[in-house]
Amino acid sequence: MYENQSNRIDDRIVSINQPHIRPIVRGKAGKPVEFGAKISVSCFDQYVFLEHLSWDNFNESGDLKTQVEAYKNFTGYYLSSVHVDKIYRNRENRTWCKDRGIRISGPPLGRPPKNVSSYQSFHPAQAG
Repeated sequence: MYENQSNRIDDRIVSINQPHIRPIVRGKAGKPVEFGAKISVSCFDQYVFLEHLSWDNFNESGDLKTQVEAYKNFTGYYLSSVHVDKIYRNRENRTWCKDRGIRISGPPLGRPPKNVSSYQSFHPAQAG
């Protein structure tokens, strides 16, 4: 590090017993760094499929298309909706799902309206 004027060592060993483990900086309160594998899974008919496992940090939002296509290859059709965390609800994934007629969970992108009546928040289709 001194000779290379670097503050970073890629794939450094942080555990002698488990040298494959890497720190993952999550930024969560109370646990800013976690250790272990990061996984993406999907569920179908009470089965859980491991779609992606990595000891390095990765952005899981890129896995949505692969998982949906794997489901289609397995069943022969696209699912009607996907229920995902906030990180998956980006513009690219929303457009991709919309083009295939797949409903994606969660609120729409952008800022919520400032003045929403209590009636509109419970009956959004009838408001306006």
